[in-house]
Amino acid sequence: MRLLNNSVIKRSVALMLVSVLALLCFSSCAKTKQVMSYGVNGLNDTAAEYSQTDNHITKAENLVFVGKSGLLEMYIDKISYSIAIKDTGTQSYWYALPEQEHSADGCRANVLEVTVFRGGDRYTLNSQDNAIAFGSKSYKVTEDGIQITYDMALDSDTALKSFDSLDHDALYISVTVSYVLKDGAFFAKINCSDIKLNGGYTIESISLLNYFGSSDSAQPGDYIFVPDANGAILSLTTDNGNDYDEMHFKVYGENPATKGEQETQFANALLGAFGVKKGDNAFLGLVLKGDAFAEISSYKKSEESDCNRVGASFKINDTLFAKKDGQQTCFKGAEYGGEISLCYRFLSGKNASYLGLATACREMLIRENVLSSEMLAASEHIPFMLTVRGAHTKRFAHSYAKLSTYEQTLDLLEMLKAKSVNSITLNYADMLTGANTQSLISGAKPISSLGSEKDFEALSQYIKTQKFSMFLDLNLVSTGGGRARASSLDGEYMSEQSTDPLAKHSKNNTVYYTSLPELDSRVVRFLNNMGSYSFDGYCVADAGKVLYSDYSSEAIGRTKAANTVSSELSVLSNNHKVMIDTGNFYSLKYADYVINLPRYTGYPTGEGYAQIPFVELVLHGLVNYSLEPINLNSDSKRAFMKSVEYGAMPSYEWICTTVEGDDEVNEKYYYDSSLAEAADCYLLADKALGDLADARLTNNYQVKEGVFVSEFDNSILIYFNYNDEAVTVNSIRLEPMSFVRVN
Repeated sequence: MRLLNNSVIKRSVALMLVSVLALLCFSSCAKTKQVMSYGVNGLNDTAAEYSQTDNHITKAENLVFVGKSGLLEMYIDKISYSIAIKDTGTQSYWYALPEQEHSADGCRANVLEVTVFRGGDRYTLNSQDNAIAFGSKSYKVTEDGIQITYDMALDSDTALKSFDSLDHDALYISVTVSYVLKDGAFFAKINCSDIKLNGGYTIESISLLNYFGSSDSAQPGDYIFVPDANGAILSLTTDNGNDYDEMHFKVYGENPATKGEQETQFANALLGAFGVKKGDNAFLGLVLKGDAFAEISSYKKSEESDCNRVGASFKINDTLFAKKDGQQTCFKGAEYGGEISLCYRFLSGKNASYLGLATACREMLIRENVLSSEMLAASEHIPFMLTVRGAHTKRFAHSYAKLSTYEQTLDLLEMLKAKSVNSITLNYADMLTGANTQSLISGAKPISSLGSEKDFEALSQYIKTQKFSMFLDLNLVSTGGGRARASSLDGEYMSEQSTDPLAKHSKNNTVYYTSLPELDSRVVRFLNNMGSYSFDGYCVADAGKVLYSDYSSEAIGRTKAANTVSSELSVLSNNHKVMIDTGNFYSLKYADYVINLPRYTGYPTGEGYAQIPFVELVLHGLVNYSLEPINLNSDSKRAFMKSVEYGAMPSYEWICTTVEGDDEVNEKYYYDSSLAEAADCYLLADKALGDLADARLTNNYQVKEGVFVSEFDNSILIYFNYNDEAVTVNSIRLEPMSFVRVN
């Protein structure tokens, strides 16, 4: 009897497994579990039906007091259910929706907007037309603010039903937003796990407070701050000659796992910060939670936009629409169930500047433990940031062309020392197996042809004797080989082609992103492998410039991926310093150095659109940082001056052996082409910045055409003249293309 029962059970289980496999094959063509996919014939977009102007604006007579904290008071508009914040110090208001007198008929502003899809149908609903207009909203006053719930649907009958009584296919979304005043700041939060969504729909994106502080007019000096590279400001009264009425930025860059055919052009943002200056007042917006999938968008008043505004949206679900086997397919992956959180800080008077925005941002990032609060130690010299390239792969596997051996690198350091370069931070790159297409980190070891362990020890000993420091450059989440590859939503391995000029003769320039679940064990094996090699720290070359979801074995969204990488950076920081390349802020918690901060914005600068050192204002005094290497810039003189102006380490990237038959590469990379100039530049930079490591960079601004000044918190000013002729500023004569420090 027992045998009969076991046989029946086995046969039943087998049938169940066959059914499950058949279902999976039918519903999903991706490799990964927890990914759903289905064919679609394009997307049919449906927007909310416009209600009336009063639902989309703020009226002073409708404001009802909610609460206060310090100098801030919170009000709710009893008609539009939007929030207003009053700064009692200046008696100024910031509104979540445009003011009545500054809005035109037909204004479509909203507090909350949600885009959902099912099959080939996409719907965009908003708090004003799909909840306020139907009366399907409610609020609850809390100890430190207010909670407002928006029950959104396509029609009032559906919106006013209880969730349990809805028809099976009815489109219904209920979102609760918490507004809080605390510690002199305003917070807006959504707990994504509390969102109610009916009908089998998937949320694609959520936009929150995208009209906060918006205006249909501007006066000279008003601007929008956007997180373009290191930061930029868009003038609201100057025509920049470019089509910048609409700009979009992805925090931490594109997600390779969900990158499909996109209509929108995005630039990269190192952090989720934005802001507005309006008259004598300004606000900073900062994404505190949900940053890994946040997008920042700005709009100037135009035929397409009824006001000037900037705000954040969040793609809480990994989704991808792409062709698979000739069929347009929708892929759905990880869903974020945590909190979305925005923080707003308000500034006035002389603090209503991008310096004030940066200061507020710095304070919040330290408070949120994104950045360390520990200041750099005082020093006599600024570090000379030197990256040396060890080798690159040739046309055959495990065959390398040597670029900088240990012995040659030691000779180079001695030459710099002889030219009075007394502080050097060396980042030894392309030293591990695979070189420019590094092996998987768990198996990566020093390339034997660069020298013996004895040669390396001689280099290491010299660095210790001179009180220099040496970092090992490594790829934490990418590799040129190995099978531990990360997968995108459609089941494809994620990769990119190297554009490194030094690797153009290599056999294989494909770099793959690695699967994340076993990253911890790989890092442990790597550290064990490197036991006989001594470094002051590790330079992580990839994690600071890319963040991806991974569907190779389980569904790992970008938030979980960021936490995974951050944990490994913590491991690397144990008894070592950590250097981060490029500087996506999610990776900076354990960073002592940041190199290769972007020199240029994603959107070209020009009249009305100016780059600013926002990130540098945030970081100076907390970590050492450098911009992209001076010798790789087409105008090395200007690049050097900009590094000093931004308070950065002078940075160079060299090889110690010429590349045969490639004069262009040798001119840029071979040290002999720029060694003397680099040493002279370093001495100038060291004279200006050497004793300012522990100082705050407190301001940077233009004083006249082509002349800028950087200020530090110990009353040091440095003037920069980028003109071809000498100028005099405040009785200080500045020679062409030069700078002067004033104590």
